[in-house]
Amino acid sequence: MLQGFLELNLHSRVLRALEAMGFEEPTPVQGQVIPHLLDGKDVIVQAQTGSGKTAAYGIPIAQKVDLSQPKIQALVLSPTRELALQVSVHLSQIGQFLGLRVVPVYGGQSYHHQTRAIRAGAHVVVATPGRLLDLMEQRVISLSNIRILILDEADEMLAMGFQEDVERILDQAPQDRQTALFSATMPQEIIRLANSFLHEPQRVILTKPRAVTVETVEQSYYMVPRPFKIEALTQLLDLTSPQLALVFCATKQMAADLGRELQSRGYRAAALHGDMTQAQRESVMAACRAGHHEVLVATDVAARGLDIPEVSHVFNFDIPQDADRYVHRIGRTARAGRAGEAITLISPRESGLFRTIQQTVGTRIGRKELPTAAEIEERERAGMVTEMEQALLDGQWSAYRPLVEQLAQRHDPLDLAAAALNRAFGPAKPRQEIPRVRAEEPSQRRGPRGRSTRPFHKRPGGGQGRHPRRR
Repeated sequence: MLQGFLELNLHSRVLRALEAMGFEEPTPVQGQVIPHLLDGKDVIVQAQTGSGKTAAYGIPIAQKVDLSQPKIQALVLSPTRELALQVSVHLSQIGQFLGLRVVPVYGGQSYHHQTRAIRAGAHVVVATPGRLLDLMEQRVISLSNIRILILDEADEMLAMGFQEDVERILDQAPQDRQTALFSATMPQEIIRLANSFLHEPQRVILTKPRAVTVETVEQSYYMVPRPFKIEALTQLLDLTSPQLALVFCATKQMAADLGRELQSRGYRAAALHGDMTQAQRESVMAACRAGHHEVLVATDVAARGLDIPEVSHVFNFDIPQDADRYVHRIGRTARAGRAGEAITLISPRESGLFRTIQQTVGTRIGRKELPTAAEIEERERAGMVTEMEQALLDGQWSAYRPLVEQLAQRHDPLDLAAAALNRAFGPAKPRQEIPRVRAEEPSQRRGPRGRSTRPFHKRPGGGQGRHPRRR
């Protein structure tokens, strides 16, 4: 039952599409934004990522486009090609029973393919700013018929250096267009952009100015000396058993190195960074969505616009440079109503910057302590005991009993059992003890505020072996 959507007087084919997509009732952002856009008003929306904002503007676009005119009437500007593709698919689904034609335009794909799709007749274009300007200069795309223009993740576009491109596009769009700006945060650059290009906009604020993180994300941090971060990360991966963990690194090289290190330890890990081709990036994303990876290591730039609902945990291996990046990082989890967990690994040198992030987002992030090596080994032993006892209850081992009786004539039964456990769980390796940093809150420290720029460190002791519990 499309409770709430029925009250918006939507086209029957739009309602049919929403029902096919599994929509039941509008999210808060959809309930407030859709009526304004249907009324033709400009809108500024501050909402958390994953709040359903794509449908908040996608439904009005499908409702307002004149399908009899094969002209570009709606434009969505997106910061990344990944987000452009995702938005394009979502809008196509909303307009699937109307015949709405949506074309994504982004770098990394041939001009010929995109040009052919545009000239075949498009009602909506979802574009990254750079490629859109290229096609405008080639006279492949004209903005003269644009009736509604959407700035999606506007703060990300400006943070990536697209401000000049965005302003050029807005200058060339018709003055009587309708404009909607969506942003998770509202820095001064966004406010100035809105004041310059939006006309008497309605404001929809669904996040508090200082508390812009998603409430369903459990946030915590661990104080870890920099050389021990890789060991801390693997311990936490084992303890939390994430469905899919997204791990953020500061640089492309660190993301690639950490991805390889996790693979060498037996984790189903992959890296996503700017040196990869579009085909490589799409292959990694497809594998993640299919459940073939349990850890995705990425940089901020590579992860912008990702929409993977299955991300259960976000790990900040490197602390973000500012609060806005922190908000966007942890917004990768707890999407579509799911719960999520965000964990930050902080070296003592990074504690001042983390204090500033906490103050800016207006959320107290609790400190936790890593278990000792002895505690982890005890948990692993307890897990092995549980598995073995379950195996005994299953009774599927009886076929091996004659073999064990034969071997027991030549070997000690305890040695036989130990060898079987070694075969099943892998060789037992001593755990690296991570030094404890004295328990004081980052807000009380007076240390340097700069983020560490030291290179990626291998595990102390040079261990590269497979983790004993990974299979």
